[in-house]
Amino acid sequence: MNKLARYIIICAVCAIVIFLVWYFSSILTSILIAAVLSLIGKPLMNFLSRVKIWKFHLGNSLSALITLIFIGGLFSMLIIFIIPLIGRIITEMSNINFDEIHQKLSIPLMKYNIMLHNLFPTMDHSVTLESMIMDQFKGILSFDLFTDAFSSVTTFLAHFVVSAFTIIFVTFFFLKDNNTFTNMILAVVPTRYEDNTKRALESIYKLLVRYFTGICIEAFFITVLNTLGLHFIGGVSLQLALVLAFLSGVLNVIPYIGPILAGAIGTIIGIISHLGGVSDPVIGSLFIKLVLIFFVTHMIDVFLFQPYIYSNSVKAHPLEIFIVILLAGNIAGILGMLVAIPAYTVLRVFAKEFFSNFKVVQKLTDKITTS
Repeated sequence: MNKLARYIIICAVCAIVIFLVWYFSSILTSILIAAVLSLIGKPLMNFLSRVKIWKFHLGNSLSALITLIFIGGLFSMLIIFIIPLIGRIITEMSNINFDEIHQKLSIPLMKYNIMLHNLFPTMDHSVTLESMIMDQFKGILSFDLFTDAFSSVTTFLAHFVVSAFTIIFVTFFFLKDNNTFTNMILAVVPTRYEDNTKRALESIYKLLVRYFTGICIEAFFITVLNTLGLHFIGGVSLQLALVLAFLSGVLNVIPYIGPILAGAIGTIIGIISHLGGVSDPVIGSLFIKLVLIFFVTHMIDVFLFQPYIYSNSVKAHPLEIFIVILLAGNIAGILGMLVAIPAYTVLRVFAKEFFSNFKVVQKLTDKITTS
Protein backbone atom coordinates (compact mmCIF):
# COMPACT_ATOMS: atom_id res chain seq x y z
CA MET A 1 0.00 0.00 0.00
CA ASN A 2 1.48 3.34 -1.04
CA LYS A 3 1.78 6.32 1.30
CA LEU A 4 -1.06 8.29 -0.31
CA ALA A 5 -3.54 5.45 0.19
CA ARG A 6 -2.37 5.03 3.81
CA TYR A 7 -2.86 8.75 4.53
CA ILE A 8 -6.31 8.69 2.92
CA ILE A 9 -7.34 5.74 5.09
CA ILE A 10 -5.97 7.43 8.25
CA CYS A 11 -7.84 10.66 7.45
CA ALA A 12 -11.04 8.73 6.74
CA VAL A 13 -10.77 6.82 10.04
CA CYS A 14 -10.11 10.07 11.95
CA ALA A 15 -13.12 11.72 10.28
CA ILE A 16 -15.35 8.77 11.21
CA VAL A 17 -14.10 8.83 14.82
CA ILE A 18 -14.72 12.59 15.11
CA PHE A 19 -18.22 12.17 13.67
CA LEU A 20 -19.04 9.33 16.09
CA VAL A 21 -17.75 11.37 19.05
CA TRP A 22 -19.94 14.30 17.97
CA TYR A 23 -22.99 12.12 17.28
CA PHE A 24 -22.76 10.24 20.58
CA SER A 25 -21.49 13.24 22.58
CA SER A 26 -24.28 13.00 25.20
CA ILE A 27 -23.46 9.34 25.92
CA LEU A 28 -19.71 10.04 26.02
CA THR A 29 -20.34 12.98 28.36
CA SER A 30 -22.24 10.70 30.75
CA ILE A 31 -19.38 8.18 30.65
CA LEU A 32 -16.81 10.92 31.34
CA ILE A 33 -18.87 12.26 34.27
CA ALA A 34 -19.08 8.71 35.63
CA ALA A 35 -15.31 8.37 35.23
CA VAL A 36 -14.72 11.61 37.18
CA LEU A 37 -17.14 10.54 39.95
CA SER A 38 -15.39 7.18 40.20
CA LEU A 39 -12.02 8.94 40.50
CA ILE A 40 -13.39 11.17 43.28
CA GLY A 41 -14.94 8.21 45.10
CA LYS A 42 -11.97 5.88 44.66
CA PRO A 43 -10.18 6.77 47.96
CA LEU A 44 -13.36 5.92 49.92
CA MET A 45 -13.86 2.80 47.80
CA ASN A 46 -10.31 1.62 48.54
CA PHE A 47 -10.78 2.27 52.26
CA LEU A 48 -14.08 0.36 52.42
CA SER A 49 -12.70 -2.59 50.46
CA ARG A 50 -10.02 -3.00 53.16
CA VAL A 51 -12.51 -2.87 56.03
CA LYS A 52 -12.91 -6.18 57.83
CA ILE A 53 -15.84 -6.87 60.19
CA TRP A 54 -14.92 -10.02 62.10
CA LYS A 55 -14.12 -12.37 59.20
CA PHE A 56 -16.34 -10.58 56.71
CA HIS A 57 -14.90 -8.28 54.00
CA LEU A 58 -17.23 -5.80 52.35
CA GLY A 59 -15.97 -6.72 48.90
CA ASN A 60 -15.84 -4.59 45.78
CA SER A 61 -19.55 -4.68 44.96
CA LEU A 62 -20.76 -3.62 48.41
CA SER A 63 -17.95 -1.05 48.76
CA ALA A 64 -18.85 0.44 45.38
CA LEU A 65 -22.54 0.58 46.35
CA ILE A 66 -21.79 2.31 49.68
CA THR A 67 -19.47 4.80 47.93
CA LEU A 68 -22.14 5.54 45.33
CA ILE A 69 -24.78 6.05 48.04
CA PHE A 70 -22.38 8.36 49.91
CA ILE A 71 -21.73 10.50 46.80
CA GLY A 72 -25.46 10.58 45.99
CA GLY A 73 -26.27 11.50 49.59
CA LEU A 74 -23.84 14.43 49.51
CA PHE A 75 -25.39 15.79 46.31
CA SER A 76 -28.91 15.30 47.69
CA MET A 77 -28.10 17.12 50.95
CA LEU A 78 -26.56 20.01 49.03
CA ILE A 79 -29.63 20.31 46.80
CA ILE A 80 -32.07 20.10 49.74
CA PHE A 81 -30.07 22.69 51.68
CA ILE A 82 -29.29 25.12 48.85
CA ILE A 83 -32.54 25.31 46.84
CA PRO A 84 -34.63 26.99 49.62
CA LEU A 85 -31.86 29.52 50.20
CA ILE A 86 -31.58 30.29 46.50
CA GLY A 87 -35.34 30.86 46.48
CA ARG A 88 -34.95 33.26 49.40
CA ILE A 89 -32.14 35.14 47.65
CA ILE A 90 -34.23 35.51 44.49
CA THR A 91 -37.18 36.77 46.58
CA GLU A 92 -34.95 39.34 48.28
CA MET A 93 -33.59 40.48 44.93
CA SER A 94 -37.07 40.85 43.47
CA ASN A 95 -38.04 43.11 46.41
CA ILE A 96 -35.06 45.43 46.07
CA ASN A 97 -35.90 49.13 46.24
CA PHE A 98 -33.54 50.63 43.67
CA ASP A 99 -34.50 54.19 44.64
CA GLU A 100 -33.41 53.48 48.21
CA ILE A 101 -30.07 52.10 47.01
CA HIS A 102 -29.62 55.15 44.77
CA GLN A 103 -30.13 57.46 47.75
CA LYS A 104 -27.74 55.46 49.93
CA LEU A 105 -25.04 55.69 47.27
CA SER A 106 -25.51 59.36 46.38
CA ILE A 107 -24.15 60.80 49.67
CA PRO A 108 -20.87 58.79 49.85
CA LEU A 109 -20.23 59.39 46.13
CA MET A 110 -21.09 63.10 46.09
CA LYS A 111 -17.49 64.36 46.28
CA TYR A 112 -16.42 61.91 43.58
CA ASN A 113 -19.20 63.18 41.31
CA ILE A 114 -17.87 66.72 41.77
CA MET A 115 -14.36 65.55 40.87
CA LEU A 116 -15.73 63.72 37.82
CA HIS A 117 -17.56 66.78 36.49
CA ASN A 118 -14.52 68.98 37.14
CA LEU A 119 -12.41 66.61 35.06
CA PHE A 120 -15.03 66.48 32.29
CA PRO A 121 -16.83 69.87 32.23
CA THR A 122 -18.84 69.00 29.11
CA MET A 123 -20.38 65.94 30.75
CA ASP A 124 -24.13 66.05 31.33
CA HIS A 125 -24.83 66.82 35.03
CA SER A 126 -27.45 64.07 35.13
CA VAL A 127 -24.64 61.54 34.67
CA THR A 128 -23.42 60.46 38.12
CA LEU A 129 -21.46 57.56 39.50
CA GLU A 130 -24.46 56.24 41.41
CA SER A 131 -26.63 56.33 38.27
CA MET A 132 -23.99 54.38 36.32
CA ILE A 133 -23.68 51.86 39.17
CA MET A 134 -27.47 51.48 39.34
CA ASP A 135 -27.72 50.92 35.58
CA GLN A 136 -25.21 48.08 35.86
CA PHE A 137 -26.90 46.80 39.01
CA LYS A 138 -30.32 46.69 37.33
CA GLY A 139 -28.79 44.90 34.36
CA ILE A 140 -27.24 42.24 36.61
CA LEU A 141 -30.46 41.75 38.58
CA SER A 142 -32.91 42.06 35.70
CA PHE A 143 -35.96 39.81 35.55
CA ASP A 144 -34.88 38.50 32.14
CA LEU A 145 -31.59 37.33 33.62
CA PHE A 146 -33.36 35.31 36.32
CA THR A 147 -35.83 33.94 33.76
CA ASP A 148 -33.00 32.82 31.48
CA ALA A 149 -31.07 31.37 34.42
CA PHE A 150 -34.15 29.49 35.67
CA SER A 151 -34.82 28.19 32.16
CA SER A 152 -31.20 27.04 31.80
CA VAL A 153 -31.24 25.32 35.20
CA THR A 154 -34.56 23.62 34.39
CA THR A 155 -33.23 22.37 31.05
CA PHE A 156 -30.03 21.15 32.71
CA LEU A 157 -31.98 19.29 35.42
CA ALA A 158 -34.22 17.67 32.80
CA HIS A 159 -31.17 16.42 30.87
CA PHE A 160 -29.49 15.42 34.12
CA VAL A 161 -32.46 13.30 35.26
CA VAL A 162 -32.45 11.52 31.89
CA SER A 163 -28.68 10.92 32.13
CA ALA A 164 -28.64 10.18 35.88
CA PHE A 165 -29.39 6.48 35.51
CA THR A 166 -26.61 6.05 32.94
CA ILE A 167 -24.13 7.95 35.13
CA ILE A 168 -25.04 5.97 38.27
CA PHE A 169 -24.91 2.63 36.45
CA VAL A 170 -21.55 3.32 34.78
CA THR A 171 -20.04 4.86 37.94
CA PHE A 172 -20.90 1.72 39.93
CA PHE A 173 -18.97 -0.52 37.54
CA PHE A 174 -16.06 1.92 37.27
CA LEU A 175 -15.80 1.84 41.08
CA LYS A 176 -16.32 -1.92 41.34
CA ASP A 177 -13.76 -2.89 38.71
CA ASN A 178 -10.65 -0.81 38.05
CA ASN A 179 -10.19 -2.47 34.69
CA THR A 180 -13.59 -1.59 33.20
CA PHE A 181 -12.46 1.70 31.64
CA THR A 182 -9.03 0.27 30.79
CA ASN A 183 -10.58 -2.66 28.93
CA MET A 184 -12.82 -0.27 26.97
CA ILE A 185 -9.73 1.61 25.77
CA LEU A 186 -7.63 -1.50 25.11
CA ALA A 187 -10.41 -2.94 22.96
CA VAL A 188 -9.64 -0.38 20.24
CA VAL A 189 -5.83 -0.34 20.65
CA PRO A 190 -3.61 -2.48 18.37
CA THR A 191 -2.15 -5.50 20.20
CA ARG A 192 1.47 -4.33 19.86
CA TYR A 193 0.65 -1.12 21.78
CA GLU A 194 -1.36 -2.75 24.59
CA ASP A 195 1.45 -2.85 27.17
CA ASN A 196 2.38 0.81 26.62
CA THR A 197 -1.27 1.86 26.74
CA LYS A 198 -1.91 -0.15 29.92
CA ARG A 199 1.08 1.47 31.68
CA ALA A 200 -0.06 4.91 30.52
CA LEU A 201 -3.62 4.35 31.76
CA GLU A 202 -2.37 3.19 35.17
CA SER A 203 -0.24 6.34 35.54
CA ILE A 204 -3.11 8.56 34.35
CA TYR A 205 -5.44 6.89 36.82
CA LYS A 206 -3.12 7.55 39.78
CA LEU A 207 -2.44 11.17 38.78
CA LEU A 208 -6.10 12.01 38.15
CA VAL A 209 -7.26 10.40 41.41
CA ARG A 210 -4.81 12.68 43.24
CA TYR A 211 -5.90 15.68 41.17
CA PHE A 212 -9.67 15.31 41.61
CA THR A 213 -9.30 14.42 45.29
CA GLY A 214 -7.18 17.55 45.70
CA ILE A 215 -9.79 19.66 43.89
CA CYS A 216 -12.49 18.44 46.30
CA ILE A 217 -10.26 19.18 49.31
CA GLU A 218 -9.48 22.64 47.91
CA ALA A 219 -13.19 23.41 47.39
CA PHE A 220 -13.92 22.23 50.95
CA PHE A 221 -11.28 24.48 52.56
CA ILE A 222 -12.35 27.49 50.47
CA THR A 223 -15.95 26.88 51.55
CA VAL A 224 -14.88 26.74 55.21
CA LEU A 225 -12.70 29.88 55.01
CA ASN A 226 -15.32 31.94 53.19
CA THR A 227 -18.10 30.74 55.52
CA LEU A 228 -16.13 31.86 58.58
CA GLY A 229 -15.16 35.17 56.97
CA LEU A 230 -18.62 36.03 55.64
CA HIS A 231 -20.39 35.14 58.89
CA PHE A 232 -18.02 36.44 61.56
CA ILE A 233 -16.42 39.37 59.69
CA GLY A 234 -18.98 40.24 57.01
CA GLY A 235 -21.99 39.79 59.28
CA VAL A 236 -23.81 37.58 56.75
CA SER A 237 -26.26 35.04 58.20
CA LEU A 238 -24.77 31.57 58.63
CA GLN A 239 -27.08 29.90 56.08
CA LEU A 240 -26.43 32.52 53.41
CA ALA A 241 -22.70 32.48 54.19
CA LEU A 242 -22.66 28.70 53.66
CA VAL A 243 -24.39 29.02 50.27
CA LEU A 244 -22.12 31.82 49.05
CA ALA A 245 -19.03 30.03 50.35
CA PHE A 246 -20.07 26.74 48.73
CA LEU A 247 -20.70 28.59 45.46
CA SER A 248 -17.23 30.13 45.68
CA GLY A 249 -15.74 26.67 46.28
CA VAL A 250 -17.48 25.28 43.19
CA LEU A 251 -16.63 28.26 40.97
CA ASN A 252 -13.02 28.12 42.14
CA VAL A 253 -12.65 24.98 40.02
CA ILE A 254 -12.62 27.35 37.02
CA PRO A 255 -9.03 28.66 37.00
CA TYR A 256 -8.52 32.44 37.33
CA ILE A 257 -12.06 33.45 36.24
CA GLY A 258 -13.89 31.38 38.88
CA PRO A 259 -12.62 33.26 41.97
CA ILE A 260 -13.50 36.62 40.34
CA LEU A 261 -17.05 35.45 39.58
CA ALA A 262 -17.41 34.04 43.10
CA GLY A 263 -16.19 37.29 44.67
CA ALA A 264 -18.49 39.45 42.53
CA ILE A 265 -21.59 37.32 43.18
CA GLY A 266 -20.82 36.97 46.89
CA THR A 267 -20.22 40.70 47.35
CA ILE A 268 -23.41 41.73 45.52
CA ILE A 269 -25.63 39.23 47.36
CA GLY A 270 -23.94 40.01 50.69
CA ILE A 271 -24.71 43.73 50.28
CA ILE A 272 -28.28 43.00 49.16
CA SER A 273 -28.87 40.92 52.30
CA HIS A 274 -27.97 43.99 54.42
CA LEU A 275 -29.83 46.69 52.49
CA GLY A 276 -32.83 46.78 54.80
CA GLY A 277 -31.06 48.26 57.80
CA VAL A 278 -27.64 49.50 56.78
CA SER A 279 -26.77 53.17 57.00
CA ASP A 280 -24.99 54.99 54.19
CA PRO A 281 -21.41 54.98 55.53
CA VAL A 282 -21.62 51.29 56.45
CA ILE A 283 -22.32 50.22 52.86
CA GLY A 284 -18.81 51.26 51.83
CA SER A 285 -17.13 49.46 54.73
CA LEU A 286 -19.30 46.38 54.15
CA PHE A 287 -18.29 46.35 50.48
CA ILE A 288 -14.59 46.56 51.44
CA LYS A 289 -15.00 43.78 54.04
CA LEU A 290 -16.67 41.41 51.58
CA VAL A 291 -14.12 42.08 48.84
CA LEU A 292 -11.25 41.54 51.29
CA ILE A 293 -12.74 38.27 52.56
CA PHE A 294 -12.84 36.77 49.06
CA PHE A 295 -9.45 38.28 48.18
CA VAL A 296 -7.68 36.90 51.27
CA THR A 297 -9.22 33.46 50.74
CA HIS A 298 -8.08 33.52 47.12
CA MET A 299 -4.53 34.48 48.15
CA ILE A 300 -4.44 31.60 50.65
CA ASP A 301 -5.65 29.32 47.85
CA VAL A 302 -3.06 30.61 45.36
CA PHE A 303 -0.05 30.39 47.67
CA LEU A 304 -1.00 27.40 49.83
CA PHE A 305 -3.55 25.10 48.18
CA GLN A 306 -2.94 25.38 44.43
CA PRO A 307 0.84 24.76 44.36
CA TYR A 308 0.23 21.44 46.08
CA ILE A 309 -2.86 20.40 44.11
CA TYR A 310 -2.00 21.56 40.60
CA SER A 311 1.75 20.95 40.68
CA ASN A 312 2.31 17.98 42.96
CA SER A 313 -0.81 16.03 42.00
CA VAL A 314 -0.14 16.07 38.24
CA LYS A 315 3.67 16.43 38.48
CA ALA A 316 3.92 19.61 36.42
CA HIS A 317 5.61 23.00 36.97
CA PRO A 318 3.25 25.86 38.03
CA LEU A 319 4.33 27.97 35.01
CA GLU A 320 3.65 25.00 32.75
CA ILE A 321 0.14 24.68 34.22
CA PHE A 322 -0.47 28.43 33.85
CA ILE A 323 0.47 28.41 30.13
CA VAL A 324 -1.67 25.32 29.46
CA ILE A 325 -4.71 26.92 31.13
CA LEU A 326 -4.26 30.16 29.15
CA LEU A 327 -4.00 28.25 25.86
CA ALA A 328 -7.04 26.12 26.70
CA GLY A 329 -9.01 29.25 27.65
CA ASN A 330 -8.20 30.89 24.31
CA ILE A 331 -9.19 27.77 22.40
CA ALA A 332 -12.36 26.69 24.22
CA GLY A 333 -13.20 29.36 26.82
CA ILE A 334 -14.25 28.37 30.34
CA LEU A 335 -14.89 24.74 29.36
CA GLY A 336 -11.34 24.55 28.01
CA MET A 337 -9.94 25.93 31.26
CA LEU A 338 -11.91 23.33 33.23
CA VAL A 339 -10.56 20.34 31.32
CA ALA A 340 -7.08 21.78 30.63
CA ILE A 341 -5.18 20.12 33.47
CA PRO A 342 -6.76 16.62 33.20
CA ALA A 343 -6.38 16.68 29.40
CA TYR A 344 -2.77 17.86 29.65
CA THR A 345 -2.04 15.11 32.16
CA VAL A 346 -3.39 12.48 29.77
CA LEU A 347 -1.35 13.88 26.85
CA ARG A 348 1.87 14.02 28.90
CA VAL A 349 1.58 10.43 30.09
CA PHE A 350 0.86 9.08 26.60
CA ALA A 351 3.70 11.21 25.21
CA LYS A 352 6.09 9.69 27.77
CA GLU A 353 5.05 6.17 26.77
CA PHE A 354 5.06 6.57 22.99
CA PHE A 355 7.36 9.54 22.22
CA SER A 356 9.98 9.38 24.98
CA ASN A 357 12.81 9.59 22.43
CA PHE A 358 12.02 13.28 21.83
CA LYS A 359 13.95 15.70 24.05
CA VAL A 360 10.99 18.06 24.60
CA VAL A 361 8.86 15.13 25.82
CA GLN A 362 11.65 14.02 28.17
CA LYS A 363 11.83 17.52 29.70
CA LEU A 364 8.05 17.84 30.14
CA THR A 365 7.54 14.36 31.60
CA ASP A 366 10.70 13.80 33.66
CA LYS A 367 8.71 13.88 36.95
CA ILE A 368 6.18 11.28 35.80
CA THR A 369 6.90 7.69 36.74
CA THR A 370 4.97 5.08 34.78
CA SER A 371 4.13 1.72 36.28
